[in-house]
Amino acid sequence: MRLVPVLKGGAGYQPAAALRAAFANRQKACWEAGCRLKARPTFRLSGYHRIVLNTKRIAGGAILAVAIMAVSVGWAVKHRKKPAPTKPAAPAIFQEPEITLTGRLQPQKTEQVDAAVAGILDQWFVEEGQEVYADQLVGRIRNADLDNAVHQAQSAVDRAEVRIAQLDAQTVNARLEVSRTAADQIRARNELDRIEKIYQRYKNLMDAGAIARLTFEKTEAEYNAAKTEAATRETSAKAALEKAAAVERDSTEATRSLAEQNAALLKAKDAMAECDLHSPADGVVLARSVHQGDRVEESAEALLTIAIALTKLAVSLAPDPAVLAHIHAGQRAFVHVDEKEIPGAVKEVRGTEVIVEFTSAEPITKLGTAAQVRIVLE
Repeated sequence: MRLVPVLKGGAGYQPAAALRAAFANRQKACWEAGCRLKARPTFRLSGYHRIVLNTKRIAGGAILAVAIMAVSVGWAVKHRKKPAPTKPAAPAIFQEPEITLTGRLQPQKTEQVDAAVAGILDQWFVEEGQEVYADQLVGRIRNADLDNAVHQAQSAVDRAEVRIAQLDAQTVNARLEVSRTAADQIRARNELDRIEKIYQRYKNLMDAGAIARLTFEKTEAEYNAAKTEAATRETSAKAALEKAAAVERDSTEATRSLAEQNAALLKAKDAMAECDLHSPADGVVLARSVHQGDRVEESAEALLTIAIALTKLAVSLAPDPAVLAHIHAGQRAFVHVDEKEIPGAVKEVRGTEVIVEFTSAEPITKLGTAAQVRIVLE
């Protein structure tokens, strides 16, 4: 005989005690009847009840794990070690004969670009950190008065050149006219000489009664016309010469005026050239103190600062007071630049700043960059 228990709340549900009592009574009756029941009943659960039972087991395990973790955290907090109290830093003590510091590369010598005229900074042609060469154009100042002076002088030169071109053309024409009138004058003079000889011969014949009066009068008329033509040609030639001379004088005056205008233009351009800013030497641009469009006063200084002599450099250091107390001028130093260690020396101590100078075999243009300095404490 097999008993199938029913879960609480299901159909045919009975308490467990009642089931055990019923099972015992039936077992006793079976022994008496010669039959034997199994020692324990076999229970079978449906799929739904299995899921419910497993869920309860998992929830119970999770609750137990959370409780264990809470106990562990509480124990760790209770038994954690307190941090040791911080001790004040001991003063710097240098057991080694040297110290290494980091500073910035800077030049030993600089040149400045100043303003020769007042005006507006029109343009910079170089940037900070850029290499420049001597007399290189690095910037330009615009001055309205100088611009107008150059413009007016150039206009005067242009007008003078046009006038000279016109006079040159007039000179050529005048000379051609002189040549033409001179040729006409010569022809008229030769014709007059020829007719004059005929006239004199016919006059002698007329006086001797050897020719007719009509023939003589005709020759006399030709002679008078030749004299008039010769006089006219002579006057024209003289006028052409006078005109050519006048044109020559005008051309000379225009040439002199052009020279004066060119001189004025050159002077204006020289003054204008003062607006151009040039580098005084080879080097590297360190700083620009004014910006494009800023007003610049005459004789303004240090518009541009240029580092020169780029083989002779320095490093500016700012050590802590404890370190500064061990540094003095004259100490040997070694500057690490571009994977090279270059010997130098402490030049001076300016308050809290230490200046180390050194000489490189090759120019160094990366100014302002970091450099390590090893100072030998002697």
